[in-house]
Amino acid sequence: MTQNNKQFYLAPMEGITGFIYRNAVHEFFGEGIVRYFTPFIAPRPKKGMQSKERRGLLPENNVGIPLIPQLLTNKAADFAELSHEICEQYGYNEINLNAGCPSKTVVGHGKGSGILKDTEALDRFLNEVFEKCRCKVSVKTRLGMYDPAEFERILEIYNQYPMTELIIHPRVQADQYRGSVRMEYFCRALEKCKMPVVYNGDIFRVTDYQEKMAQIGSSTDKPVKAVMLGRGILKNPALARMLCHADDPQESGEATKEELRAFHDRIFYSYQEIFDGEMPLLFHMKELWGAMGSMFAEQEKSLKKIRKSKNTAEYLAGVHEIL
Repeated sequence: MTQNNKQFYLAPMEGITGFIYRNAVHEFFGEGIVRYFTPFIAPRPKKGMQSKERRGLLPENNVGIPLIPQLLTNKAADFAELSHEICEQYGYNEINLNAGCPSKTVVGHGKGSGILKDTEALDRFLNEVFEKCRCKVSVKTRLGMYDPAEFERILEIYNQYPMTELIIHPRVQADQYRGSVRMEYFCRALEKCKMPVVYNGDIFRVTDYQEKMAQIGSSTDKPVKAVMLGRGILKNPALARMLCHADDPQESGEATKEELRAFHDRIFYSYQEIFDGEMPLLFHMKELWGAMGSMFAEQEKSLKKIRKSKNTAEYLAGVHEIL
């Protein structure tokens, strides 16, 4: 059976998918995207949330966007306390736990996918979280630290708790983003999961989506709830729309240059309002082009202008050549 789910999530990506970026995606290419996730927020019990984190949660900065805040911690009391603050102050009713970040710095502190290393500690952590939390909780996870076979025990633990959904990126921490996703382990997990499951990983093109959904469909009759898109949307912001129209011979859903220019300008001028000086603005925009530039590989000279630009005038001249 082929999976025909057309619900997509925008993945949380630190430093990139803040409220300005997700508003632009929602405005221009939001078709099919039913959930957006904040970049992870790490609890700081003594200092509280950073101002940029609070700004990213404000309802007025997320109008019409179904947003799920994500927390990164291995301390259940901190998770419960901050989730309560976020839900009470900003009106959210669900918090996502980051158990998937593969960064060595994060993992070294036992957070992100590092929380999967000690399954007894993971069980104690989740038990306390679900005892103390007054809001819904979902989890984004990897398969383990070193060996995907670790997920058998991890999933036994997850299945004990009433999480709203489990988002699975089928790699282990040691994989980082190298090699292929481990689809056979995802399919096996999907069969055994008691909660709704969301697929995440390596969908950059329509054919990637079709192949992975066909592979899942050939392995199990159990459907995925949705598909989370991350690096693929950074490279091509219209990806979710294209996936929605994958079976439509009349409409590809591809972005026009006019749409991409409007998308770019929405982000550029919104960043310009909040950043003090040109350097932070250029840094963020160059980071965006580091991914999106793959759509314009034949215009390397103009892309190089963007990468080498030292001020906004030089930067915008390069953008004008491309868009």
